[in-house]
Amino acid sequence: MKLFARTAATVAACALITTPLTAFAADANGTPAPASAGGNVVTLDLYTLTDVHGHIELVEKKDKKTGKSRVTEAGLEKMGCFLDAARGKHPDSSFTLLGDNIGASPFTSGSLLDNPTIAGLNELKPVGSTIGNHELDLGQEAFKARVDGSQPEKFHQTAFPYLGSNVTGLGNWTNTEGKTVPYLGEYAVWEAPESQVKVAFIGAIAEDVPYKLSPGTTKGMTFGDPVKKINTLAEKLKKDGTADVVVAMLDDDVKNNFPKMGAHVDGIMGGDTHVPYEFDAVNSTEKLKSANPHLAGVASGSYTDNMGLISISFDTAAKKVVSADAKLIPASEVAKCDTSASQSAPKIKAIVDKAVADSKAKGAEPIVKNVKGEFRRGVFTTASGATDPGSNRGIESSLGDLVADSLRDRVITKSGAKADIGIINAGGLRADLVPTNGVITYADTFAVMPFSNAIGYVTITGADFVKALEQQWKTNLNSQNSRPMLKLGISSNVSYTYDVTKPYGKRITSVTVNGKPIDLKKKYTVGSVTFLLAGGDTFDALTAGGDFVTTANLDRDEFNTYLKGLEAAKKPIVERMAKAAIGVSLDRTAVKNGEKVKVALRGLSFSEGPAITKGVKVSLGGAPVSAKVNNSLVDADANSEKAVISTDGAGQATLEVPVSAKCTAKGGEVKVPLTVATDFATVVAPEAGLSVSVDCGAPATGGQGDAGSAGKSGKNGKSGHVGNADAGAQATPKGNGPLAYTGANVIGLALGALALAAVGAGAVRAATRKR
Repeated sequence: MKLFARTAATVAACALITTPLTAFAADANGTPAPASAGGNVVTLDLYTLTDVHGHIELVEKKDKKTGKSRVTEAGLEKMGCFLDAARGKHPDSSFTLLGDNIGASPFTSGSLLDNPTIAGLNELKPVGSTIGNHELDLGQEAFKARVDGSQPEKFHQTAFPYLGSNVTGLGNWTNTEGKTVPYLGEYAVWEAPESQVKVAFIGAIAEDVPYKLSPGTTKGMTFGDPVKKINTLAEKLKKDGTADVVVAMLDDDVKNNFPKMGAHVDGIMGGDTHVPYEFDAVNSTEKLKSANPHLAGVASGSYTDNMGLISISFDTAAKKVVSADAKLIPASEVAKCDTSASQSAPKIKAIVDKAVADSKAKGAEPIVKNVKGEFRRGVFTTASGATDPGSNRGIESSLGDLVADSLRDRVITKSGAKADIGIINAGGLRADLVPTNGVITYADTFAVMPFSNAIGYVTITGADFVKALEQQWKTNLNSQNSRPMLKLGISSNVSYTYDVTKPYGKRITSVTVNGKPIDLKKKYTVGSVTFLLAGGDTFDALTAGGDFVTTANLDRDEFNTYLKGLEAAKKPIVERMAKAAIGVSLDRTAVKNGEKVKVALRGLSFSEGPAITKGVKVSLGGAPVSAKVNNSLVDADANSEKAVISTDGAGQATLEVPVSAKCTAKGGEVKVPLTVATDFATVVAPEAGLSVSVDCGAPATGGQGDAGSAGKSGKNGKSGHVGNADAGAQATPKGNGPLAYTGANVIGLALGALALAAVGAGAVRAATRKR
């Protein structure tokens, strides 16, 4: 392999993938604290950041209630200052990165291929970094070039090793010393400068990376069981004397993996989910059990919102950990650091300032003006009261729906027609779209869609599309992910209902397209980004019709064109008021006339914006029944299959609704349609076909019912169009015509085989992308 020049720091870092490392102790004012905490016990401070995603600048936000500003992202300059101070006071302090350092980045870094982020992170002197799925956003060759320095004119070279012990297939490269080293090491060993305690950091990543990236990106790479690899390697490193302490750097959910760590793992650092966590036996509010009673776990969150820290007390005589404490240091505390005493801060500031200047001219370009709406991603509120932007990918959002509308409008098929349906994955939207003084700029839309995905379309049946909607729910969360739903943004010409009380694969109870029930046999064109069309995020139902057709245009460019078109046509650019997806559960679907049915509703409101309904009205043939809506966003189980708000559950109400059928002397069965209306619109119309059957008794005579009567379906179980018996009642369908949805009963018959196939195929692969 060709030899490429590297800095001395880079060579040293790469040489330490499997050999001891001395921490980079910054020069700082003050006398270093003694390494010993008393006797033979020393303290090791292990700092970490995860999911930086190119957020290199300090960010302040104003609290709407108090009017005070607070730092929400410390930025790399302040992080460098903080680490310099920490190392100056206590040299036995290390720093690591947990992957997704780059990719899906703000305009300042993303428009410059994230080179400023790599340059800034180099100044933080990490022991190493796990590989994240976003490190591969631009493909394997781009990642390799960042590591080996083979394309200096395009990619800034890393001065730290990337780790992925459970990943194979990327191969090796030759460093400046002529040594062959892997692009991904298994671990890096750091030797504490004062105590000489050796800490091995084992890097690994979740197995579901191929599903988080555009199909084909990871070709030739394999992703093994990370937990098994970590536990096996941890035991080996301790037994052969390579390490005294072992820390797992697992780019995956900390909470789910904490109990799986073996007795030889002393700390676990996680990431990927963007959720800050800290678990230990010292002072954590939530206690998690593991094989090691002193195990501490931490995930900093994302975007430099916290610095993560695991402080380990180690007995050098007994060669064992005696206690460990995990902490989260908020950005507001990190930002207090005095940069005048820091060596790295001025260097990082120069990097950030140059990036801001280089990207400013392009980013300031206005796309549209006089925008009234604010388009945001979904949120939920944690039990502690935190409501973080974009934290909820399991709920329909105003931003997702706007982008889906743009895809339906801008994806043109070979026949010259627009796509029938537009959809977008929540993980593809990385920032809220909020105009400044009514103006949306190129930098704004870049922040929303930084991936530069090509757009295109697939042609699939209505049944395939229904299956894709079923695949929004994700299962097997403990081993694959922590998001129980990945909600699709969907174009405004589509609406559907779902019932969460039904088993996986049978939850979609109605779908309408352009106001008409979807035809399961008809072919529909679905426009989106190619990532999703190729089955990304485990939406493989979208691939049932064969390969997608790409227009070769980029999502962001076409989105900008769509916004400009709305402005030119003088159409308001505002949030959608009625949700496309509504959760409906009926306690029974067959009653006597006048009896009440309990109707449980969810998903009546967006989690953000003006379309949060205060009330709901429900009717089953008679006068509507009203109820207040619970719009709480608190979800203590947001990352499990017990989740409510993060499974499109914002806006809930339960009502007892009397059923009023217009029975006649002809008797028979009458289906009464369900309607649901929020403060803004009718969100479940009779066209959806959700209904309750009423037994009107035996006919007064033995004659056959006519077209307006309620005759029962034939013994062959087949059904066709739904015919109206009269106003407010529907006759049971007859014949073999095109399918019309009539709620759960028809879904059960028409999609039974589909649902069984979905469940039988391993629950349609549960892995999800945390992009």
